[in-house]
Amino acid sequence: MSSVSIDIPTLQINGNDLQNFVRFIYKHEKLLKEFGAIKVQPNIDCKLALKKRPKTLTLNPIMKKIVKINENVNIYSSQTINHINESTQKHLMVTNEYSFWSSLSASNKEQRDLNISLSSNTSFFIEKTSSVYFDLHRIPYQSLLKLGGKKLTNQFVPCVKRAHGPGAIFPLISARQRLFSIDYHHEGGDHHWYIIPSDQREALQNLVDQQNPSLCLDHGQLFIDPSILDKNYIRYHRIIQHANEFIVLSAGALAQSYTEDISWSESISFALPSWIEEGHADIPIIPCRYHIEQNCSVDSIDVALFRQELIQKYVTSYLKTAPNDEPPVFIGLLFF
Repeated sequence: MSSVSIDIPTLQINGNDLQNFVRFIYKHEKLLKEFGAIKVQPNIDCKLALKKRPKTLTLNPIMKKIVKINENVNIYSSQTINHINESTQKHLMVTNEYSFWSSLSASNKEQRDLNISLSSNTSFFIEKTSSVYFDLHRIPYQSLLKLGGKKLTNQFVPCVKRAHGPGAIFPLISARQRLFSIDYHHEGGDHHWYIIPSDQREALQNLVDQQNPSLCLDHGQLFIDPSILDKNYIRYHRIIQHANEFIVLSAGALAQSYTEDISWSESISFALPSWIEEGHADIPIIPCRYHIEQNCSVDSIDVALFRQELIQKYVTSYLKTAPNDEPPVFIGLLFF
């Protein structure tokens, strides 16, 4: 595939497939792995178990800003701050991608806060018993993680994410222990995503090491202007996520985003068999005191739980394609 950035594939999903979303993702894993992510749009017949009351959750912005790690290179690192610069945030406007990155580069002498909040074990989905309604809480239980029993799956809970205004920044991050993850956009301004597939990690790490070898790719320490990726021939993919759309990230993929306005979204991690088979699960967890999710658990998942015979039984029982499955609907899919 060309190193030139192209959008990730967008698929439509019907109500039946959404009831077992993990199986739907498994069917399209080849695309997911190739691009590092896919966007999924629910059809009109999809039913989501969402709370009906307004989203009034009170969250304070994370006390972090971003600064250039080198005056001549548009790679930014996140740093802890003592106060939020509200006057700067109020005047931010995001009209298009070019204006966002231009204003970010020009604002290096000012304090540019992330202007986001994260709340783990919080959700706007209702834990319903009826499988007709999609509930994000079910994703880990539908996935390979179920082989670890409730002791393991109970560790995986939704995380609500709040963008407090235009130009809010979600720095580069990967799911815990390089798992797969799903992000649902509840409401508000569009999210502009940049996804770096797992096979580009080494090239990106080499690039970052040239500037500062102490910086971590996985835990929200970095935010990288896509022009830098273009210049260094690091393959990445863009997508704009609107409200009521899912972004699914492949195992080991890295992702960063910014928002056009105030928004609410929510994410959760899960596993497919390839997480074990391709060695993602074996990557050691390196504790990071700068992790953007400050209360994030760093306990390693016991890979011994996932014996090959159990994985095969799981695939046969839960991921096998049904004879009456409808072919997927692709929207704006572009190959080079």
